[in-house]
Amino acid sequence: MTPTVARALWLALLDNAARLVVEADALFPSPRAQSLVVLAEEEVGKAVWVYKAFSSAWSGGDETPSEVPELRKLGRAHIEKLIEATDFATCMLDVPGIPKPVEIELVRTHAREVLDSYLERVAHEDNHAKQKGFYVDLKEDGTFTVPHEIDRPLLKSQIWETADMIKWFCDEDHLRASVTGGQRSPTNEVEVLLTDILARDPDA
Repeated sequence: MTPTVARALWLALLDNAARLVVEADALFPSPRAQSLVVLAEEEVGKAVWVYKAFSSAWSGGDETPSEVPELRKLGRAHIEKLIEATDFATCMLDVPGIPKPVEIELVRTHAREVLDSYLERVAHEDNHAKQKGFYVDLKEDGTFTVPHEIDRPLLKSQIWETADMIKWFCDEDHLRASVTGGQRSPTNEVEVLLTDILARDPDA
């Protein structure tokens, strides 16, 4: 696809992610809200792939067509999309033996196995949470869980955090364009969708 088409795709993914978060907020505390938040994260993961593939072209005005191989190979792979979103949204990480959280880029360079383990764990937890929000789950011991009976004490803050992740992505793109003079998109519509959610106290 051309960088212009990729730009429209990137914006569509963020717009859909924002709308999923708004729907989740409207359905709170329904179990469906939990599932919609995770689906929004997956859309952000795909948007990250597009951004990585085309941000240089957007900055330099290059219109040479290119591909996003992850979309073709992993577009339906839930864990990989969630790993990408979590990696994008994480700034600091706890590392065994170090008393304070460490910047993620330092962990990526010096303790990659810690980062990989964290991303895998969070992605699987989120994907499982999505499934628990949709389905009655029969366990190996014969017991089962029902979506509306599961306690979700952190769901409200997760809705806020996902909205903040999308807003952060828009802000990062604004910064890229302001520094390079490159291509801009009207992300204000995406940001407006999230205004009411982000105006709240994330811990309330």
